[in-house]
Amino acid sequence: MCKKCSGGFLLVEALFALSLLWMTTAVLLPLLMQIAVERQSLTLEEKAHQLLTIALYEEPLVGETIVADGRTVFRLQAREEGGRMWNVCVRWNDYAGREREQCGYGKR
Repeated sequence: MCKKCSGGFLLVEALFALSLLWMTTAVLLPLLMQIAVERQSLTLEEKAHQLLTIALYEEPLVGETIVADGRTVFRLQAREEGGRMWNVCVRWNDYAGREREQCGYGKR
């Protein structure tokens, strides 16, 4: 190596910087993937809320109804609570594999 060389990067410095970049990417990539899955799950939750609203106020349901949306299956279950009060529950599995449920009450 040259004793009077000034400036420039050494190979060791470049490898160290590259390894820091790889470690940062390795830490952040799973977090970004989890954020994407949660965003898709929120989209499914919004669709379930829309189905619940339709089932409560617009379309009369009796018993259990299955609604397929892409690869997600929503199960709507309606039962009369007494008088004109109805309880409707929507169940589905989100993209993380968790079983989710939303319920609501309405009059008809």
